[in-house]
Amino acid sequence: MRQLIVRTGSACLLFVTLCFAQNAPEKLAIYVSGASGGINKSLGSKLLSAMSQSGNYTQIADPALLQEELASSGKDDLAYIAQAAKRHGAEYVCVVSMTEAFGAHSVTARLARVSDLQIIKTGTTDRALRSLDDLTAVSNELARQLLPPGSYVPSTPAALAVAPAVVTGKEAPVDDAPVAASSGQCEKTYNLNELVYKIKDGFPIKLKDCSSTLAKDMLTPASFGGHKLEPKSFLTQCSVDGIKNELPEGFPNKDKIVGSLTNFMQGIMNTAMAGGAVDPKKLLSAVASMDIMGLVNDVKKLAADECVVDEPYEPPAAPAGKDDGEEKDKSSVSFGIRVGANFSHTYGEYDVYSRRGWQRGDGNYGDVLGLQAGFVVDFPVSNWFHIQPGLMYIQRGTEDAGGSTTAHYIQLPLLLSFKLSALRLNAGPYFDFFLAENGTLNYGSNDFGLSTGIGFDIGMFYIGAFHDYGFFNILKGGYYGYIADYKAYNRTLGLNLGINL
Repeated sequence: MRQLIVRTGSACLLFVTLCFAQNAPEKLAIYVSGASGGINKSLGSKLLSAMSQSGNYTQIADPALLQEELASSGKDDLAYIAQAAKRHGAEYVCVVSMTEAFGAHSVTARLARVSDLQIIKTGTTDRALRSLDDLTAVSNELARQLLPPGSYVPSTPAALAVAPAVVTGKEAPVDDAPVAASSGQCEKTYNLNELVYKIKDGFPIKLKDCSSTLAKDMLTPASFGGHKLEPKSFLTQCSVDGIKNELPEGFPNKDKIVGSLTNFMQGIMNTAMAGGAVDPKKLLSAVASMDIMGLVNDVKKLAADECVVDEPYEPPAAPAGKDDGEEKDKSSVSFGIRVGANFSHTYGEYDVYSRRGWQRGDGNYGDVLGLQAGFVVDFPVSNWFHIQPGLMYIQRGTEDAGGSTTAHYIQLPLLLSFKLSALRLNAGPYFDFFLAENGTLNYGSNDFGLSTGIGFDIGMFYIGAFHDYGFFNILKGGYYGYIADYKAYNRTLGLNLGINL
């Protein structure tokens, strides 16, 4: 019996130890930049304290040493900060940046997992930092946004418990502000799954549409000036308002849901910033890796209310115009800009005179680097088959013993594009209208040929490769010394980059 008690006690102790180990708080490091050293250190210390008091995280051994090490390095990219935090034993890192404007600080925090740099949560707030109480209010507000709902966060003095909204400029209550109690009777019920559908499926679409609008307007600065918003604020407000306007009036906690969407978009945009401007490459990466399901889960918690029911939801029917199961969307004709470089050469066929008389010969002649630029118009016949006419300026040429020659053309391609998700397979004829040439050969003829290629639509961006195979002899005349009946045909291999508007 005594052995049984001892073994049972050991088993219980092991079970408790394992449970404790599984629930042990994660090691967290915080780095703050953008203000004077004193403010950075103080805010970092207060935020680390607020996050630790929740029980979800515990601080690393020497957070002050990490702050000084990163501040002296002058580097602010997430990968470098995460590696430094990892050396100090952190499993998670919170990167906080501050920007001062009009007497107030815009403070943004990104909570990331050190192992894979995955952004877990983002938080943002605007406030004038004039005292330690202001720093306390900012740290507590950020902690509320970064921690899971329901986590303990130190209270904020009542006089500081209101923070300006990020985009609209209106005052909004902080996350733990009391919500009016329900009367127990609902004049109207709302479907939680309809909200989930709008966030999960609608938000990425809104973001893409807003990105396209932004790209068009950035190409025409006079038009963009009408928005009276910088690109970062425009993209945030455009995508959030697109969902906000679809939420019915009276939806429980609608303001908090919109605030969560705004914070989520602020995190994406802060990741996409470089040198104070939106970096398209970083924006593309941030959108591709965004944690949309994490946002959905946060919104579901905010939408918890007795007037919100969890019932099956059938999305709206697809637009009319389907043929044999293929959806046609004739309203999505788009415009694309293309620029790139190519290597071209000529394939020659000729008669050459030798001691044995005239003999037939052929061969390829050296590559010449050229450029091309222009635009295409994309007409979707179905969701997988598109027609793409275009207008391009293109350089083609060749190099032989006499030197190099470059010919300049205006090209009219007519491509048939087979679209499989992001992948495009392109093929179709092209017509080249000769403009001019400089070099040793006697160019001067128009050309006709077949273009084939492959491309990828990555958000609003395009990258592709192509091969043009000319059918027409592009030389004037046919006799060059001891070579007779000389014919030359263009061959071109190129790379295109572009923006889909």
